[in-house]
Amino acid sequence: MILQINLNIIGWMDGITATLVVVFAGLFGMLMYLKSRESGASLLAVGGGMGFFVGLLWLGPTCDFFSVLLLQRNLPSVEIYGILSYMWVAPAMIFAMHLGGQLMFPKQRKLIMWISIVLGVIFELFLFLDTDGAFEDVPDPMGIELIDAHFIYGHPAFIIIAIILGSIFMLNGLGSLRAGLKSSGVIRKKFIYLSLSFFLFIPVAVFDAFLDPGFVLFAIRMLMIFVAWLMYLSLRIKIL
Repeated sequence: MILQINLNIIGWMDGITATLVVVFAGLFGMLMYLKSRESGASLLAVGGGMGFFVGLLWLGPTCDFFSVLLLQRNLPSVEIYGILSYMWVAPAMIFAMHLGGQLMFPKQRKLIMWISIVLGVIFELFLFLDTDGAFEDVPDPMGIELIDAHFIYGHPAFIIIAIILGSIFMLNGLGSLRAGLKSSGVIRKKFIYLSLSFFLFIPVAVFDAFLDPGFVLFAIRMLMIFVAWLMYLSLRIKIL
């Protein structure tokens, strides 16, 4: 039996770019972890965990893409799509806050970690207990045949996501930039790479969450792969 796949060019690019983000972010994450075992650089392991879980934020469109390819139907609901995409927010945030706390407030790192854990648990509760209220299914007038779901503005899960992104900008982006400006040579370059990766990640996450599928969105996803590579470059040697 020959499958007849009903995807236009936008649908193909939507699925392929999401899959590439999951694969490359996962590969860079695992590579950072393995390098950390060799070098003893603990921050490299933290960055690897963060990169791995950040890549899984694109698991929803990836699974929907392969569901259409293999089964000729979308995922059963937008709620499943949303959970597959955003259930990784809490672990990604915890790794990110561990790294950011070490950069900005090392003495308060444990407090920052506990705050991030509590915030992550609250987010996951809203995500799983009110999934239907958290997402809206965007109509598909172009026949893309892939689900396009957006967070509903004002929903508690959306508010927590905004707080998380703001915290990452302050702790990780500004923290690594400050550390870079206080350093010199190779260490300075590493911190600058790290700050740039976080400064780029924020708009990438925002645009991907709210842009409709199109060529701009796909360019944004390619930028996400560049962000993962920058983070690997910045953390592959022990900088703290």
